[in-house]
Amino acid sequence: MDPRKTNQLITGEVNGVPFKSAITVEMGAFVKKDWCDKIVVAMSLVRKISEDEYQTIILNYFHAKPGNYVPTDSLVIHQRNAVCSLDSINISSYFKLFPQDDITTDNYRLLEGPWNYFRILYYDPKKNEIQGQFAAKFVRINKHQRAKEAVDTIAYTNGKFIVSNMYVQEVFTEPR
Repeated sequence: MDPRKTNQLITGEVNGVPFKSAITVEMGAFVKKDWCDKIVVAMSLVRKISEDEYQTIILNYFHAKPGNYVPTDSLVIHQRNAVCSLDSINISSYFKLFPQDDITTDNYRLLEGPWNYFRILYYDPKKNEIQGQFAAKFVRINKHQRAKEAVDTIAYTNGKFIVSNMYVQEVFTEPR
C-alpha cells in the first residue's frame, strides 16, 4: 500500500440527506508520536460529491486516545488548546475541484454550538487506524458560491469515520 495514501470511509447526513463516501486521499491523515509523549493526529475527511468536486473537513491536532473533544472554529484560540493539553479540536471545511488540488473554491468556518461534537472511539497503532464520530455545522465565508454543492450552511449529523493507513511521522530520539 502506498504510504502516502490514506483510506477512509465517512458516513452520516449532510443537511438531513444520508451520504456514504469511501475514498483514498493523498496524505489525508498523519500521526506525530513525539509531541508531549502522546500520539497526536491531524487529518482531513474528504466527502466525494462528484468526479470533480470534493468537500474537505480539516481536523487539526487532537490526541488519539478515545474520548470526547470540543469542536472549535479554527479562528478561535482556547486557553487550554495547547499542544500538550488538547481538549478541543479546531475544525474547518472547504470545497475544491480535485482531491490533490491546493486551490479551494468555497471556504467554511465552524458555527460553534451544542450541535457539534467530536469523539474518538479507538486508535490502533499497529494498523495506523482510527475510528470516530462527529457532528458539525459550517457556514460559508466567501460571498459568492463557486462549487455547485457549496450552500450557505452545511450541517453534518450522525457522522462516522474510519481512517486507515495513516502516515506516521518519524520520531527522532537522538541527533543524527
